[in-house]
Amino acid sequence: MRRRDVLWGVSALGLLGAVGCQTAALAQPVAADEAGVEAAFLYAFPLYEIARTGQNRAAQPGLNRLGHRAVLADDTARAITAPNNDTIYSSAQLEVSGSPVEVIAPTDLKRYFNITFMDAFTDNFAGIGTRLTQGRGGKFWIVGPQWQGVAPGDTTVLHASTNDVWMLARIVVDGPEDLAAARELQQKISIRQVVEMPPKAFAVKATTSDDAENFLAVVNEMLARSPGGKGHMAREWNYTAVGVGSGVTPTAEQLAMWKAYLPKGIAKLKEKFLFRDLMHNGWGYQDAGVGEAQSTDLLRSAIALGGLAALPEAEAMYFQATQDGSGAALNGANKYVWRVPPGGVPAGAFWSLTMYQVEADGRFFLTANPIKRFSIGDRTKGLMKNSDGSIDIYLQRDKPEGEKAANWLPASAGATRLSLRAYLPKQELRDRKWRVPPVVKV
Repeated sequence: MRRRDVLWGVSALGLLGAVGCQTAALAQPVAADEAGVEAAFLYAFPLYEIARTGQNRAAQPGLNRLGHRAVLADDTARAITAPNNDTIYSSAQLEVSGSPVEVIAPTDLKRYFNITFMDAFTDNFAGIGTRLTQGRGGKFWIVGPQWQGVAPGDTTVLHASTNDVWMLARIVVDGPEDLAAARELQQKISIRQVVEMPPKAFAVKATTSDDAENFLAVVNEMLARSPGGKGHMAREWNYTAVGVGSGVTPTAEQLAMWKAYLPKGIAKLKEKFLFRDLMHNGWGYQDAGVGEAQSTDLLRSAIALGGLAALPEAEAMYFQATQDGSGAALNGANKYVWRVPPGGVPAGAFWSLTMYQVEADGRFFLTANPIKRFSIGDRTKGLMKNSDGSIDIYLQRDKPEGEKAANWLPASAGATRLSLRAYLPKQELRDRKWRVPPVVKV
């Protein structure tokens, strides 16, 4: 088999589009004012989040080491905002400045799985799995922007635009009785560093994103870790006037501007993650470009805050609701019904509805409940259907009486956020022609 190289981005067309945008941006450095700080913040926030979460992965299991989470996420899962309760995970924080990292992936033509690779800006630049490789695995090398070696003939080379890469594998689980079989597939994923040498550790510990000095120190280190000017790295010199860039030390005046702006910036990201630009029946429809290099800096940063590691639209779509169909805020003090029409949600793999409690910092986590049910969907056993094939999902704190209990998704105690996920969404969903039904207060 010939060695196969995959360029940055999902396709060559996508790469050319992204590079074209960056070339235009290079001629437009920001001014040393609040607008310049905002532009730099939206550019840099994903770097900070990848560093913050990546440092946790670097501590355990370690850089260039694979960790398995072989249980479904529950209310104790707090490492990543809006955790997925549909799949088990395998995760690795990769650092490839000195050596490629080899990933060996299994083949499974029946079970949905996805192994995605995100650069330091959170863009999904390559992947393996049901959609991208038709379920076939193999041997893959993840290499950095300055790598110029030659891989073995049976190896696919995946080029990253940054030396820091997050690898995240998702394997669907069809209920507790299916967990053992899903774990068996998970254990067939492995990684190794091709050249034996210590990976480059993170030097600056991320604390909180509202600490201006720490925020800039972390971001500037992340930029310095990936020389070569590939991908979004080519734009870093737009922001030196406000203290952002490889080797840049912010001045006191620049730090003062950042301290004044950061609360506004976080609020802007929280607002964007509500996805109010396209609302229907109380549901926010995601913007095009989630998880991709062609995304805007605002969308990329909002996803980093509220839905880190979101997949590209061809792989999955996400719909969010913090209000019912009448426009009133969702709250666990009320009772609601969500009716799934006959035929279900148009997804080629599976769909699920997840309940989250809203945290004060804008993040979302699963809701503790007595039956340990955090999501409900087309794989949930024993759901009661109406005579026309539709399904009523009951969203409330207390257990419904009688047969309704089979369709119960326990609600949070206060402010609530619902997330509908559709994996391998069909075209009518991607075209926004299929409308998500409203949540109705009863």
